[in-house]
Amino acid sequence: MKITMMVAGVVAAGLLCGPAASAAPKPSITKNFLLYEEEARKDTKHAHWQVNDEITVMGDIACTKGSPKGWAAAREITYNLKNDGVEATTAERGEQVFLFADASGARKLMDQFRKRLAACGKTVRAGAPKIGDEAVSGSRASKRTKIQHPQTQQYVAVRKGAAVALYWDLHNDTKALRTLAEHEADAKKMAGKLCAIGGC
Repeated sequence: MKITMMVAGVVAAGLLCGPAASAAPKPSITKNFLLYEEEARKDTKHAHWQVNDEITVMGDIACTKGSPKGWAAAREITYNLKNDGVEATTAERGEQVFLFADASGARKLMDQFRKRLAACGKTVRAGAPKIGDEAVSGSRASKRTKIQHPQTQQYVAVRKGAAVALYWDLHNDTKALRTLAEHEADAKKMAGKLCAIGGC
């Protein structure tokens, strides 16, 4: 009887200490974690807001091909002022959060943001706001061409631990939805929350 109980105890201990028990949970972003997520989810008809867990287009400014990748989880929110398909009066803004397995992945993403800005040369204004562990900002205005309306883009990205948040907007022949100062204020607010998912 004692031997049987001892064997059972060893088996149970093995089950608890095996690979399944020691595997770390997959990084995730809790529902309504983003600053504007709760508001966006109320727009069930998607008249202006969209919530997406699959980011395919970065909100940063890029003058190079390709797009950063490698995060374990991500979520984005976009807001379109009119959502009517009229390119001339397009005005959009968004919020994106990227979560990596460790801080090195998040640092790499921030480096990529800086390199993508640098590739734009003198057509872009880059900055480094003192927010979180590190931050980067950029703004760029494109002139009108025969096939494109003039467009202004701007964004602020901030990292805390293994998480990165990015706030962006763009507009064509219409007023901008946000200022760079407002993006910085959002980034500062989110920096205080990122430790909850990305560690610090």
